Amino acid sequence: MKYIGALLAAIMVMLSGLSVFAAHPATIGAEEVSTASDLIVVKKPETNNSATTKTTYGVTGTGKNGVSVAYYRYDGSTYNAILNSDGAPVQTKIGAAKVFYKQMSLTEGHNKFAVRAEYNGLSQVVYFDINLLKREVLDNVNSFTYDVQSIFTGWI
Repeated sequence: MKYIGALLAAIMVMLSGLSVFAAHPATIGAEEVSTASDLIVVKKPETNNSATTKTTYGVTGTGKNGVSVAYYRYDGSTYNAILNSDGAPVQTKIGAAKVFYKQMSLTEGHNKFAVRAEYNGLSQVVYFDINLLKREVLDNVNSFTYDVQSIFTGWI
């Protein structure tokens, strides 16, 4: 009898893990309404609009243990789940360390992403835009900053 109980408990644990990963939709709208606001906190990017000259960007955050996180990329009309090399949606289950991380590849210009968290029927979506700048743009900004600073040298 103990073995049957242990077997049933093991099967329930395995199935509950599968249901967590099967819950995220393949697409979400640009204005999906969150039913929770405390499942995750995206730490990087620090703001909803960021810029970089690197072609990859590490999205990091913290969340509650057991929360399932899925990653989406905007295609101009909807957010589509980011797929791994096997064609399955990339999803993470937050563990005891309470952190999540995903390396995003960027194309030149604006790259819109969403991170969707789900736990016990509640969901939270965080939207953000990462602008991949040309290296020349950054060089021009740095040059302009240096020129402005040199004007005020000696005044202060």
